[in-house]
Amino acid sequence: MTSSPPIYSSLIGQLLIATPHMDDSQFQQAVIFICQHDNDSAMGLVINRRIDELTFGDLAHKLKLGTPRDASEQSLFSGGPVEAKRGYILHSQEQMMPETITISDDIALSLQMDVLRDIAQGIGPAQSKIMLGYAGWGAGQLEDEMRENMWFHIPASTDLVFSDTPETLWATCFKIAGLDAGSLSPQAGHA
Repeated sequence: MTSSPPIYSSLIGQLLIATPHMDDSQFQQAVIFICQHDNDSAMGLVINRRIDELTFGDLAHKLKLGTPRDASEQSLFSGGPVEAKRGYILHSQEQMMPETITISDDIALSLQMDVLRDIAQGIGPAQSKIMLGYAGWGAGQLEDEMRENMWFHIPASTDLVFSDTPETLWATCFKIAGLDAGSLSPQAGHA
């Protein structure tokens, strides 16, 4: 008798939330928007870690995009530890470039300098979040971490992805899921 392969369920367009069991300091209390997930790999962007020492105005100056009209003080985010100098833009879909990737009904991913230029000129997407780096997993790695209770997931929404209060996003996701982070603590129940 042969066993059937595990049933694969894509998490694209979901938020992956670290539980208190997460033992990797890079991902403790992380909220990650999953952009790609299949049998071979997964890729997502951490959406709740501001880069305090760099604003969009600073980035626009470095990239010679000019002084941003309205978004000069817009925060940049650390999207993850992989390729930390590569930029990713999550944004609403009213403005799409030919190479833009649709992730969900409301959210797209762009890597083009033209999108950054449009944001700087005040003609970009209504909602955007600019990240440096990404989080990535090899085949089966994310699934293994989920079986070890390091992550849970909830549906993403534009309100959550583009939240003005990323510092409270982790706790907000627990509330939405009806979970208590304290009850999931690795130390819970130990005397």
